[in-house]
Amino acid sequence: MYKKMSVEEKILISHTEKNTDLLGPYRRFVIWVHGCCFDCEGCLAESTKNGVYTETDIRDLAEDILSSETEGITISGGEPFLQARALFGLITLLKKIKDIGVIIYSGFTLEELQKDDDSRNLLSVTDILIDGRYIKELDDGRAYIGSSNQRLHYLSDRYKEIGKTYYSAEKRRAEIKFTLDKAVLIGVPSGNVLEVWRKIKEKSGGDICDF
Repeated sequence: MYKKMSVEEKILISHTEKNTDLLGPYRRFVIWVHGCCFDCEGCLAESTKNGVYTETDIRDLAEDILSSETEGITISGGEPFLQARALFGLITLLKKIKDIGVIIYSGFTLEELQKDDDSRNLLSVTDILIDGRYIKELDDGRAYIGSSNQRLHYLSDRYKEIGKTYYSAEKRRAEIKFTLDKAVLIGVPSGNVLEVWRKIKEKSGGDICDF
């Protein structure tokens, strides 16, 4: 169906955020994987396809996640299902130690993913899948989801109740974080936040990352 990364114990990562509530219920550890097979016009995560990345052992990443004291993980990208085997291995390691929730954003549809063995394995340990390509013309401002064609699938009962409130929020939420040499956009931004972000990108002489 599509080309997958051959590595199983290493994950290519663009960025991680250890504690945020911007991409799923409760406090979450967020992983933006590197690499994507789509070219969605207006994509806000371009740096996860063409930017810098690190190759991380799933055991090291698991230790980092478990030390964060968050309720669960959210995996975005990039395209997570290009690294389905490694992510399945990571989640399997985590669940041996902690009952951790899993949310994944994917450009593939659920129906496409169900045709692939590795993807089905990853779906089997996923609680929420948000699926579908980002389509700029269908961006309707919905909170936490990029465009109206994208769907929210509850693959388990874990977040069904709190999800009704969380994903029905009227406004988008995002934040811009600064380090000594980098600015990072996290979340699904509103038009106002996007305008601020564009100005930062125009003036910045350092690294810019869109997540």
